Amino acid sequence: MQIEYGNTQPNDSAIRVDRVKSPEERARMEKYLAEYQREQKVVKTIVTSSGEIIDCIDLYSQPGIRMNKIGRDEIQFAPKTWPSIEKDTSYSKSMTVKAPDMLYLLTGDSCPKGAIPIRRLTMSTLSQFETLDDFFRKGHGYIQPPCGGDDGEAAAHEYAHASRRIGNWGAESIFNVWSPYVEKSDEFSLSQIWVVRGSGADRETVEAGWQVYKDLYGDWRAHLFIYFTPDNYGSGGGYNLTSGAFVQVNNTVYIGGGFTNYSSLGGQQWEMKLLLYKDGTNGSWWLRYGDTWVGYWPRSRFDANGLRDQGDRIDFGGEIVNTRTDNRHTRTDMGSGHWPYEGYSWCAYQRNLKYVDVSNFYQNATGLSPSVTNNMCYDINLFETNGSWNVYFYFGGSGFNSSCP
Repeated sequence: MQIEYGNTQPNDSAIRVDRVKSPEERARMEKYLAEYQREQKVVKTIVTSSGEIIDCIDLYSQPGIRMNKIGRDEIQFAPKTWPSIEKDTSYSKSMTVKAPDMLYLLTGDSCPKGAIPIRRLTMSTLSQFETLDDFFRKGHGYIQPPCGGDDGEAAAHEYAHASRRIGNWGAESIFNVWSPYVEKSDEFSLSQIWVVRGSGADRETVEAGWQVYKDLYGDWRAHLFIYFTPDNYGSGGGYNLTSGAFVQVNNTVYIGGGFTNYSSLGGQQWEMKLLLYKDGTNGSWWLRYGDTWVGYWPRSRFDANGLRDQGDRIDFGGEIVNTRTDNRHTRTDMGSGHWPYEGYSWCAYQRNLKYVDVSNFYQNATGLSPSVTNNMCYDINLFETNGSWNVYFYFGGSGFNSSCP
């Protein structure tokens, strides 16, 4: 099968380097790696054509069970509740997506029932980061959270997004999936949902989307990702399954995996649908990929000032890291690398934006406020309609240019 990369072939120029800043940090990484892998029961190993190693771990021996101290009889396999959903056919038609397969399935193999796919975590990945804390944080440098505003010339993270402050039990979106150009291996480009509550050090989020991040994944493709922070993007959170916070219960969805197809300029648009969902006031935060409940962050991972009971902000959009190579703005693309005014099949979008209110009803995500870090580098165009896409936006841009120096 031909793999489609969007507007560019992968950037192959970066050489994998060891960034660990000291012997003490290397020892910390090795200690964490041993704890993370402790008692994992590997029932099968899948090796992809690119050399990626995926271990099928017995569900009950995964890090999320051990490190959350969840008893065998306490594991959940689906939420206890489900948000009320529209019954009309126009809604069902608008939510139809043409989804790519997960790339690892091209091996012709998959994890058996009762096991979950986990990318094998090694020192080769950890050594791309200066410290273990950096590995758990969301990327390079200072983060100006999008929910906190977009001021700050010093921010290494830049955004084009749309948010609204409202009590909620989750958010849903349909993304077209691209694999944009990223200039450096320690930069990334993504499209995602944020659900947020709290402020300052108490800010907590759950997040999901697609992301290109060479240092984390080892290649230049976009990957399905999740992230959470219990400490305002300190070192207490983490990506995917690497922090031991997320409990996966599905054996087919590979969190951190790439896709067989990506959207192409002027051509086929490939999409995925994601829902972040709070299972009632007392339940966990769940991830739904397409029509599959993948797993959850236990409620115990959050506090009363944060996401333990509900979210208070929904947010949708794009994010990049700008390391200012050679004292200029990064050339890293956001979205497809094309601008919102270019529209369908040329730029990235999210459509059918919804949230779940605290009475457990789906609502269209109206009233969002768009915001960008610098519209000469990246931008967003937001729409509210009565059409099949309801609330949606186009976003993206090319980064470095004469107006984005």
